[in-house]
Amino acid sequence: MLSFRKNRNYISATKYRSLLLSDGVLPRAYGLPKIHKDNCPLRVIVSSINSPLHSFALFLHQVIFSNIPKAHSHITNSYDLVDKLKSLHVCDHYHLASLDVVSLFTNVPTELAIGSIGKRWHFIENKISIPYGEFLIGVRLVLNSTFFQFNNKIYQQIFGTPMGSPLSPILADLVLQDLEEKAITRLPIPLPLYFRYVDDIVLAAPPSFFPTILTTFNSFHKRLQFTIEKSINNRINFLDISICLTSGNFIIDWYRKPTFSGRFLNFFSQHPVCQKRGVIYGLVDRIFRLSHPQFHDKNLALIINILLNNDYPLDFIFMTIRNRIKNLILHKDSSQPSPLTSLPTSSSTSQPSPFFFTVPYIKDFTEKLLPIFKKANASVAYVGCNKLNKIIKTQKDPLPFENHSNVVYKINCRDCDASYVGQTGRRLITRIKEHRSNINRVSSSHSVITEHHLTGHDFTWNNVQILDEEPSYIKRHISEMLHIKQQKNGINLQDDTRLLDNSYLPIIKKCS
Repeated sequence: MLSFRKNRNYISATKYRSLLLSDGVLPRAYGLPKIHKDNCPLRVIVSSINSPLHSFALFLHQVIFSNIPKAHSHITNSYDLVDKLKSLHVCDHYHLASLDVVSLFTNVPTELAIGSIGKRWHFIENKISIPYGEFLIGVRLVLNSTFFQFNNKIYQQIFGTPMGSPLSPILADLVLQDLEEKAITRLPIPLPLYFRYVDDIVLAAPPSFFPTILTTFNSFHKRLQFTIEKSINNRINFLDISICLTSGNFIIDWYRKPTFSGRFLNFFSQHPVCQKRGVIYGLVDRIFRLSHPQFHDKNLALIINILLNNDYPLDFIFMTIRNRIKNLILHKDSSQPSPLTSLPTSSSTSQPSPFFFTVPYIKDFTEKLLPIFKKANASVAYVGCNKLNKIIKTQKDPLPFENHSNVVYKINCRDCDASYVGQTGRRLITRIKEHRSNINRVSSSHSVITEHHLTGHDFTWNNVQILDEEPSYIKRHISEMLHIKQQKNGINLQDDTRLLDNSYLPIIKKCS
């Protein structure tokens, strides 16, 4: 159960935003349906991107993540778990089970999180110049900033690490490290198999000790409570694999959740062939990396049917599967440490790294650019022009117009057809206030907006247009230059477009 309270001192979002000292926006909450559970409850998600402390929390996360070693129980993903299970053997009378923390982030005590950092400070202190006390002040600042907006009201999370903060996952992991170390030492038996992925744990023990294990893990803090799922016929599903314990050995199969729809990138979608081939590569890798050889025939038949249902031609499927299997076998027989690692993209590691470009994919046009990129020894990644986020929305509270950031904007003159185009990475309202204050400032150097205002004209400050939104400064600057050139009577300085080559002008005029 999430612990929230409505902040009675700040009822309206507008009042709270006026108190923010930085150029950020308040985190916003929304819900994602858990379609695999009864009555389809919502999983609460908080988006803290562009909030005042998001970048600071990300910095703290990077410091902790890059310097504190992982726990022995840590697994990166299903592939990592399968690799580790290959070398394990347990007693015949052991059974499998999994533990899961109930609502982890909202139940991690902040003082335990602070204490977990203190125990590991010797890993960090020589890597940064920030003193221990000031580092903890920064951590506490983030942990105490648990306000968010939902349905135009302000709420505060009153317990646990803040949802949506980049700092919360790493602190929750440290707390669970301390908890599991204490719990395992108190158990009356050793656990030959114990691995954890975030808050999901898989273990092996005699079934008669399962109640003791659950009680021990739940005894450390009343808010950190675990649930246990026992294996059926000594088989349990964990992450993307189904683990079967037979005669002390592990037999693995690829597992798909009940919500698995079998929908992948359709072959007739407007995407490059390399991405469709990559879909098949990923499925083949799952078969050979996440399942025992006795399941390969079954799983190969499964992915062929899945791909046919997604309109992939049969000959394309067989050719791609065959090439991928050959590549995996070749990689396995080579001097590489494991066939499970990513395949190399170049024939020699001594060659200099090629340039890398990301380009929008336009069918029958982008392919014609490949010879140019190849000649320049450049690698290309494609980006779709139409994305699902343009169709499927997360139903967050809409961001007020003036709080949009990373935008290209246009200010029109109220008394003539003149206009000004600019760009800003900050909130639009902040940049507009700077334009207006410059008009009232006594100075010998005036901006172009001030110069136009001195002619007796004024601007439509309450009707500023957002022409484009782009997080990348370089792309945003290019967009700004293009929109400046599209103006009929622009008042921008010529220096604003000095980097735009004249060869683009005919295209811009045609599109205007």
